[in-house]
Amino acid sequence: MNATNPIQIDGKTYDKFSLSLIVCGSYTPDGHPEASVVCNLTPTRIADGKVETAPEGMANIRLGSLAEADEATLIAVTAIQSALQQFISAKGL
Repeated sequence: MNATNPIQIDGKTYDKFSLSLIVCGSYTPDGHPEASVVCNLTPTRIADGKVETAPEGMANIRLGSLAEADEATLIAVTAIQSALQQFISAKGL
């Protein structure tokens, strides 16, 4: 993941994010998809052949329900669900 705006920490530029993502999908009683999401984006840089992370600059996204989501989050969750559906179909699950 590339940072839209590289982060400066202790004079170092972190232009990437390492990603930790948990999506728990379910359905509402009327059949609409629902999800809770936890996403941690850890600033990351590659310098001199080494990967450096800055956990102190981590961005956290926590969402208990899609009803709480803004448009950007809804778009991201929809894209993730679509990719997973393609995987399920391709694997015949």
